[in-house]
Amino acid sequence: MAPPAEVTIRYEQNPDEKTIEDAARLYIDLSKDDPAFDAAVSGRRELSWIMATGVLKPLSLVSGELYTAKNEKGELVGFSGWTPPGRDVFDTPDQLEMGFSEFLSQLDEEARKFQRKMLGENIPKFVDGSLGIEKAEIKTYWCWFAYVREDYQNMGIATAIFDIVYEKAKSTGALMGLLTGGAVNVAKYEHLGFKNHGEQHFVSWWAEWTFYCLARKTSE
Repeated sequence: MAPPAEVTIRYEQNPDEKTIEDAARLYIDLSKDDPAFDAAVSGRRELSWIMATGVLKPLSLVSGELYTAKNEKGELVGFSGWTPPGRDVFDTPDQLEMGFSEFLSQLDEEARKFQRKMLGENIPKFVDGSLGIEKAEIKTYWCWFAYVREDYQNMGIATAIFDIVYEKAKSTGALMGLLTGGAVNVAKYEHLGFKNHGEQHFVSWWAEWTFYCLARKTSE
C-alpha cells in the first residue's frame, strides 16, 4: 500500500528544531501506555520531554538519520530514527550534553544506575545474543524510533519509510535491526521483511515489559 498522496516522506538531512520537537511529542504521545517507556524515564513521566529530546537531538543532528512523514499542512504524522553502522546515539560526551545528561541529573542515584546498566549492559547483551553479533547495535543499521500518528496508521507510511532506509542499508550491506514490544508490533515488522530473533522479559521498579529483537538482511 502506498501512503496517501498528500503525505511527503523524506530523509531530513538538517532537521529544524520544530521537526525534532514534533517527533518528540509524537513519541511521547504514542508511548503513553507503553511500560518500556515508564522504565525509560525511570517512572518519572514528568521528565518525558527532557528524555525524548535528549535522545532525538543527537540522533537527528549528529550521529544518526531522521526520516519524516508530513501531511499537506506540514504536520508531522510519522517518523523514524536510525543510526548507521559505526555510529551510536551518544558517540561523544558532547552528544550527552544535548539533553540526556540533564535528564540523568534529575534522577536519584539508583535510577541513574538502572539507566546506565540497562542501556550499557542489559539491552546490548540481549541484542548481541539474539543476532549473534558482538556490538550489534553499532554494526547494524539500527532503528531507535518508528512511530506513526494514530489517524495515519495502516496507510503504508511506515512501509514507505522503511523502504527508503532499506535501500540505504543495502548500499552498505548492513543488517537492519530493531527492538519492539508486543506480538502485534512483531507481526507488523515481519510484514516489512524482518525476522524475530529473540525475546527477553525485563523488570524494573516501575514496569515490566518484553522486548523482541528483529532484523532484516539487505544482502545474501
